Amino acid sequence: MKKIIATTLSLLICASIFAQEKVYLWPKKTGPGSEKVKIEEQIIQRAAIPGHENRAISGVTQPYFEVYKPAAGVESNKRGILIIPGGAYQRVVYDTEGLDYVKGYTEAGYTCFVLVYRTPNDKHKNKETVALQDAQRAMRIIKGRAEEFGVVPHRVGVMGSSAGGHVAALLSTKFKDEVYKPVDKFDKTEKGEWTSAKPAFQFLIYPVITMKDQFTHKGSRTNLLGEKFNQEDIDAYSCELLVKGDTPDAFIVCAIDDKSVNPEGNAFEYWKALRKQNCMAEIHIFPESGHGFGILSAYGTAKNWQNMSIDWLKTYQK
Repeated sequence: MKKIIATTLSLLICASIFAQEKVYLWPKKTGPGSEKVKIEEQIIQRAAIPGHENRAISGVTQPYFEVYKPAAGVESNKRGILIIPGGAYQRVVYDTEGLDYVKGYTEAGYTCFVLVYRTPNDKHKNKETVALQDAQRAMRIIKGRAEEFGVVPHRVGVMGSSAGGHVAALLSTKFKDEVYKPVDKFDKTEKGEWTSAKPAFQFLIYPVITMKDQFTHKGSRTNLLGEKFNQEDIDAYSCELLVKGDTPDAFIVCAIDDKSVNPEGNAFEYWKALRKQNCMAEIHIFPESGHGFGILSAYGTAKNWQNMSIDWLKTYQK
C-alpha cells in the first residue's frame, strides 16, 4: 500500500519536463571503440506505471546527454548535476533513475544533464572503460560549455543510481585516468593539459561499489568484466579501494532491505573508505524501500531522500 500511495502521488512527475538540448558526446557521434559494434539503439517501455514513462535504453553506440535547466520562474544557482541512470551495465533506465530526479533539482535551481551512455555488455572495444569514457567526456563538455548551460565549471557534480552509481563513483575516483585519446578542445586546454573531469560532489543512490565476490552485484560485474577476470580486475573496479584524499564530497543513500546490492558491502564500505581518507561524506541507510526505488517507489523515511540531498548541497556545496 505504501508503494502504491507513493506512486500515485508522483504520476505526473515528468509531465511538464522537456529537454532544452540533446548533446552527443563525440564529434562523429559514435564513441571511440564502438565503430564496429553492429547494434541498434532500442527504447523499451518497462513495467507500466499509469500515466508515467518507464523506459530503458539499450544498444547505445552514440552516447549523449540531455539538458534540463531550472524550472520556469526559478533563478539558477549556477550549479549542475550530471545524472547517470543505472541498469546493471546492460541498459540505461532513463526515467526512473534519470528524468524522475530532474524536477526536484531544477525546481531548486540546479541544471541537470541526464546521461545515456554505452554499456559494456555490447562488446565495445575496451568495454570495461566505455561507460567511464562517456562520463568523463560528458563532464568535460559540460565544463567547456558551462557559460552556455548557465553553470560554473567547478560546481558541477555527478549523481548515479545502482550500476550508474558505480559509474559515478568511478568518475569520482578515476577522473584523472586517461581512458580515451583527446579528440577536441573539450578534452585538452590550449596548454595541452587535460581538462579536469573531476565532479564537484557525488550523489550515490543504492550504488554498486565493489566487484568482490561476497558483496558485488554479480549481473553488473559480469556485464562489466565478463565471465573471466582476475584479482587485478576486481581491484581496479572496486571503488572502495580507489578512494584518495582528493575524492569529491559524497552524499550516499540506500535501504537496509536492498536484496540486489548489499548496502553494507557497497555503500557503507565506500563511506568508510571516504572517511578513512578524510573526505567529507554523509550516508543514509533507510530501513525500507529495497533496491531501485528512485523517486516513485521510495517509502517510509526514504521518500525524503531527494529533499535531504538538496539540503546537503545548500549546506556543504556553497
